[in-house]
Amino acid sequence: MKVPQFKHKQVEAEIRQLVQTLPLGARLPAERSLAINYGCNFLTVRRALKELVDDGTVVRRIGSGTFIARHPIMVGGESRASNRIGVLVCQGGNAYAYRVLQAIAHAGLEQKVELRSSWVRDFCDDGLKQAKLLQQEGCVAITLPWFPHDRTDEVRTFVRNCSLPVSLPIVIPGLEKNSFEQQEIFGGSLQVATEALCRYFYELGHRRIALLGPDSAMDVVLQKELSAYVCYTSRENLPNFCGLVRAGAAAMDQLAERWKQFRGDLAIISYDDEHALRFITAMHKIGLSAPDDFQIVGHNDTEASEYSDPPLSTIRQNFDYIGHWLLRSAMGLARGEMDQSTRLPRPQLLVRSTCGGSGRIDETLRAKLPNLDFILETEGSGTPVSPEKPALPATRPIETSV
Repeated sequence: MKVPQFKHKQVEAEIRQLVQTLPLGARLPAERSLAINYGCNFLTVRRALKELVDDGTVVRRIGSGTFIARHPIMVGGESRASNRIGVLVCQGGNAYAYRVLQAIAHAGLEQKVELRSSWVRDFCDDGLKQAKLLQQEGCVAITLPWFPHDRTDEVRTFVRNCSLPVSLPIVIPGLEKNSFEQQEIFGGSLQVATEALCRYFYELGHRRIALLGPDSAMDVVLQKELSAYVCYTSRENLPNFCGLVRAGAAAMDQLAERWKQFRGDLAIISYDDEHALRFITAMHKIGLSAPDDFQIVGHNDTEASEYSDPPLSTIRQNFDYIGHWLLRSAMGLARGEMDQSTRLPRPQLLVRSTCGGSGRIDETLRAKLPNLDFILETEGSGTPVSPEKPALPATRPIETSV
């Protein structure tokens, strides 16, 4: 009879896999964040972490957090393994990048893939050097979980010069076979979610719907969202409100000053949670708040969105889907095949406090937005009413030469 594994042992296995995904010296997420991600309480996480502290895998620094001290010793030295994948982690990553890394760690356990990781400052000399070291550790392919959009040309050169095949999180012209999604569907979920949010706000009575995002001409993700937004507002004969801002508080404060005149009839679709939270802060400075004076939805469901004041409504990014296909794509490239996702997960809207939908979502509204799932989440609880995960799509590898 198979004896069920204790929950803390399951969590310990997940964290050990995450340790393999992160470079030495990286800080692990807070116990509260890990507990939410692994569906347990923080005491279970603490018990699991104690095992890693005891064997020296991680170290606790009071007031700073828990940091990776060592990776498990690899059996077989420099021998190659058909299921060993390298993960190049770009320094300066954001909350989104970290969630993708956690998803890759989880996918590695499910797919029985060994992971090795390394920090990179850039994708020029340093990136190629680290890729070579990962190859010496027996990796058969590399995946890039995230990189800044202004480094796209740098990444293109890196992929072409790298001695190992590389799986990418976006489609780069000329490297379409390296993306985890087929070119025909890449970014499609962003467009579906953006148009659905436009319709959502329209059905709630808004006629001023804005798009908030970074001032970044090279950002292909932003381009997808912009195209969906412009098409919808043009189709419905609505005014265009695009707020593309640079980093820093000053630019966001200026945007808040421009948009305050529309208080009471302003709905905002944000590129990500970070921009949404920055805008909420800027509006607070001039005495305005969501959802009374404006309504806003973020994107990516980062930890900060759940514990903001007020809790931010957001589009839940399916990180399990991304991690799953980044690894499958890397393994496919290592075999000389293309193994890419051909079907998108359905976007989910987590209704918290800022989007104005609490208590107003009924079957009539759901029927008008067939491509968007609503998950009603009690304020600050972190517990969705309907927390079902979309199933991962299946696909068939396409034979090609690499």
